[in-house]
Amino acid sequence: MNFICEMVEGNLVSRAVYLGSAGLLCALLFFALCSSVFAQSPIPAATNPANKDAGGFTPGWTLGARFEGSYSSDAGVYDLGTALGYNFSRHFGIDGGVPFYFITTPTSIKQSNPGAVSGVGIGSFFTDLRLNYPNPSLNYSSAIHLTAPTADTKKGFSVGHATWNFTNHFDHAFGDWSPFIDAGVGNSLMDTRYFTRPFATFGYNAAFAGGLEYDKGSFSLSAGAYDIAPWGNQTVISRVFRCGSAAKCSANGTSTNRNGFTSSSVTTGSAALVRDNGYEAGIDFKPVYYLDFEFDYSRSVPLRLNNYSFGIGLDLSSLVRSRAH
Repeated sequence: MNFICEMVEGNLVSRAVYLGSAGLLCALLFFALCSSVFAQSPIPAATNPANKDAGGFTPGWTLGARFEGSYSSDAGVYDLGTALGYNFSRHFGIDGGVPFYFITTPTSIKQSNPGAVSGVGIGSFFTDLRLNYPNPSLNYSSAIHLTAPTADTKKGFSVGHATWNFTNHFDHAFGDWSPFIDAGVGNSLMDTRYFTRPFATFGYNAAFAGGLEYDKGSFSLSAGAYDIAPWGNQTVISRVFRCGSAAKCSANGTSTNRNGFTSSSVTTGSAALVRDNGYEAGIDFKPVYYLDFEFDYSRSVPLRLNNYSFGIGLDLSSLVRSRAH
């Protein structure tokens, strides 16, 4: 997180991957100052088992600030901001916002590909419709995630089309252990807590995940596997390779290269272009109700890519609820 302190005229130092104490303090200060302006990228409904909130949502306004990111050999993708929403009942809520992205490109890619550059900018506007139905027999939560094509496609912050995703999460608690299953469908791949991708996609796909979480109050562990099953034509918009400012970003024919996002701004192809599967694990620590830390790992088998993610979240809902009354 030291990279936040080393911005020079809007560009990030690409070797910002270590989480030193000074960088952590700077990052916390920066997103606290920006929390009223930018909104976080959404986290799917399947982030945590629903048994963590046995009573469902707390009705009223919600406000949260979060700094999160992922690093791999292909890119560092980070976002910063807040999310404002409203829970109409213990079962239904809505939120929305606009994420602010920081993208770093590894030197290894820049050396062989001068067109690969880091990007900084505002992402697309999003809104989430969220459902939550805790039950002793089976917990269920879901979300409909919608985005508008309001961001820069040349930086990979938008696919140039409106997108939608419908995600579903099921789990059952056996004491501190909760096996879970996630299933979703949409016209774009969603980023998750385990993997913020160095590219965005446009094309139909189904996403599945399953695993087990051990929840011991303020501390939890999770592990599982995932599978992405796309169909039809697919378009991949790179977040680490930017086409020229005067050029029209378009693909040069179809491709089967899964790693084409490292050398081309736009890649198109069949479903095989974005098919993916792998495994993931995470650690979450919540010392107090309004503060959350997490560290996650995922491995994409087809991409042969190890990805390391982190998240720092603040629940500021008490601020907007006290003002509303």
